[in-house]
Amino acid sequence: MITTSTEELERPGEWLRAVLEGRQYRWLLEDSGSLTVAAYRLARARCRIQPMPMPLPTLAELCVAVRRIAEGCTLAAPPVALMVDECERLGLLVIAPVRAPSHAPSHAQHAA
Repeated sequence: MITTSTEELERPGEWLRAVLEGRQYRWLLEDSGSLTVAAYRLARARCRIQPMPMPLPTLAELCVAVRRIAEGCTLAAPPVALMVDECERLGLLVIAPVRAPSHAPSHAQHAA
């Protein structure tokens, strides 16, 4: 489970501005307990303040947030697969890109 503050949930724009303008990435990382959870919180807040608010971040938004926090804390960003696994393990829903269905090999007709 992730920790959240009332401000983060009720006023995500103000919370996000305080984190970003104050460059409080280290605080967010420590408060969250992991880089993935910190990135999830940041991405979720950004999603909630968009003109068409969404309650869940996309995988791309999560990746942008993790890079921002990692750079702010001089850390290496984890591989995407590890972030996805951690989100799944913690029950943090992320909108993943839709993959094209794989097609069965085509069978060419040969004239006899």
